[in-house]
Amino acid sequence: MEIIVNSVHVKIDKKFEEYIKKKIEKLKKFIFDEGEAKFILKKEGDQYISELSLHTKYFDVFVKENSENLNESVEILFNKAKKKLRRLHEKVTKH
Repeated sequence: MEIIVNSVHVKIDKKFEEYIKKKIEKLKKFIFDEGEAKFILKKEGDQYISELSLHTKYFDVFVKENSENLNESVEILFNKAKKKLRRLHEKVTKH
């Protein structure tokens, strides 16, 4: 899976970028084929906005979360993405 990590008005170090990539790799178990994942982290005012878009052969998923805490924003985003992907995965496997 191709993983793209971008940040706007926020500096992220290599360790944090690797952490994000590991979280995205864990989501691969819900995806049947190779796809593309784009993660964007922005800071607008005192809010951190994290966005994740996954594009696969069977479905596209977009999740967005904002919070005043950077880590909280990322964790909530990945929890939402996991739930959404699990539902889509179940829908595809049942048909």
